[in-house]
Amino acid sequence: MSKIDFASVQVGDTLPSKSLAVTQQLINEYADICGDYNSIHVDVEGMKSNTMFGGSTIAHGTINVEPVLQALCDIEGLLWPAEGSKIDLQFRAPVKPGFTLVSNLVVKEKKTEGGKNILVCDMKIQNKDGGDLAMGSTVIVCS
Repeated sequence: MSKIDFASVQVGDTLPSKSLAVTQQLINEYADICGDYNSIHVDVEGMKSNTMFGGSTIAHGTINVEPVLQALCDIEGLLWPAEGSKIDLQFRAPVKPGFTLVSNLVVKEKKTEGGKNILVCDMKIQNKDGGDLAMGSTVIVCS
């Protein structure tokens, strides 16, 4: 973990990003953890004929958010996002095996409230090969 120095962060700064390679094995393991075995996630053969998702399975939505969660934890210097941290997003495109998700956080506001240092960021989750997969904002509580 590499907690950032709140005092040195400026509006407009891009915060350190995190990435995650999405594989069918990762999707299957996640299905085992959460119990969501919907065919759009785990039926590789059945999804080959599905034109809606281009003949591929798609990752669970919560997998897509993982790079942002990892970035928040690094920024805050914690193992789990601090109380009061938030992620507000809209999914823009399905995530498929073979994608590498990359978080992109740009500081749009820096403030102190209730004794807490807070960064408000524009957020994107992108495929390293291009394309926005989710967009929104984050509130990061930095102690």
